[in-house]
Amino acid sequence: MIVTIPYRFIEEHAWCVKEYSEPYAEDAQYEFSVDECEFDYTDLKDIVEEYTDDIIDVLLSDKQLMNALLKKLRSRKIDVSAIDEKMESVKKSKK
Repeated sequence: MIVTIPYRFIEEHAWCVKEYSEPYAEDAQYEFSVDECEFDYTDLKDIVEEYTDDIIDVLLSDKQLMNALLKKLRSRKIDVSAIDEKMESVKKSKK
């Protein structure tokens, strides 16, 4: 994943010593792996709010992810029986 930070944002949000008389006017690019990214709760909440439909589509399209979600919900004492029934009926209709 490559993240580009516009130089104007850097100028407005960072303190730096200018080495040259001309302002530095290039965007900064950084490359990160997914493992290197950390988000605080507010960032995660914003991401989920913006991409809720996409997240749901990904969960529903991957059986392993869906099972992991159901396991988490059950561990938090959340009733998932209606979801289990729906998944069973989908399995039966595919046969």
